Amino acid sequence: MRRDPEGPVGAWEELERRRVFRVALAYVTAAFAVVQAAELWLPVLGATDLAVRSVLGVAVLGFPVAIVLAWTYDFSPEGIEKTPEDATADPTYHAGPGRLWAAFVLAAGAIGALLWTMGR
Repeated sequence: MRRDPEGPVGAWEELERRRVFRVALAYVTAAFAVVQAAELWLPVLGATDLAVRSVLGVAVLGFPVAIVLAWTYDFSPEGIEKTPEDATADPTYHAGPGRLWAAFVLAAGAIGALLWTMGR
C-alpha cells in the first residue's frame, strides 16, 4: 500500500523508512541464538539457572533499546547519523503522542515478558 505523497506519513510507512522492522528481526534472531547458546553452555560451565535467566532478561530488556536506537539513528556508509525527519512529508507533520504510546507498549511488553520468564 503506497501512501499519498501529499498526505501525512502513516506509522507503518515511517517504521519501514526507519528500518525498524529490519532491526527488530535481526535483534530477535541474534538474541535467540545468544539465549540458546547460554542455555546450552552455561550449565556445562557450572553456572546456575539464574545466569541463564539473566541472559534472557538482558535480551528481553535490550529489545526496546534496539528499537529506539533504530528509530533514532541511521547506519550508513558515512557512519552513524541521526535519522532525518521524513523529507517527503509535510515539514509541519508530527506523529504526536503515537510515538510515546508505542514506546510505552514496547517497554511494558518487554518488562512483562521478563517478569513472566523470571516467574517460571
